[in-house]
Amino acid sequence: MNRLTPRERRLFGLLAALLILLANGALLASLARRHARLRAELAARRTEVQSLQTLVTEGPEWAARAAWLDAHQPRLTNPEQAAVQLLEQIKAAASAQDVLLEAPELGGVEARAACQSVSVQCTAKSSWPGLVRFLHALQQPDRFLVFETASIQSDPANASRLSCRFKISKWYAPPRQRTGAFIKAYD
Repeated sequence: MNRLTPRERRLFGLLAALLILLANGALLASLARRHARLRAELAARRTEVQSLQTLVTEGPEWAARAAWLDAHQPRLTNPEQAAVQLLEQIKAAASAQDVLLEAPELGGVEARAACQSVSVQCTAKSSWPGLVRFLHALQQPDRFLVFETASIQSDPANASRLSCRFKISKWYAPPRQRTGAFIKAYD
C-alpha cells in the first residue's frame, strides 16, 4: 500500500473537516426547523387550553344566555305573513319617529345555522335625530331586529335630511330538532 504524502493528508483532513461541517450544518438546520415547529405547536396548544378554560369558566353564563334566547326569541309560525308583519312593525316605528319609508321590498324566509331570517329592504328619508330615534326604537335586544345593510347619505334634494337604504331582518328561532328531543327523551 502506498502511504499518503503530507500534502494528500492535509487535503484529506480538509475534506473530512468540510464534510463534518456540512453534516453538522444540515443537522443544526433540521433541529432548528423542528424546534420552531414544536414552539408553534406549543403556542397553539396553550391557546387552545386557554380557550377551553374560558369556555369552562363562562359555561354557566352561556347556558343562561341560551336559556334567555330560548325563552324570548320568537318562533316562525306563519312564514307567508312574517315579512308583512315585519314591514308593519317597521312602518309603525317609522311613523312614530317621523321617518318616511319608500319602496319597501319584502324578502322571503332564509334558513341560517342559528336562526331563520325574514327581511325587508326599504329606502327612508329623515332628519338625523329622527333617524337615530328610529334605529334605537327598532334595535332592542328583545325584538331580534337587525340592520344587515345600511347606506346613509345626505339627501340631494334637501341637505338637512338624510336618505337611507336599509335591509332590516328579523331573526326567528331555528326550527326545533326532532332528533334532539328524541335523544333527550331516551337519555
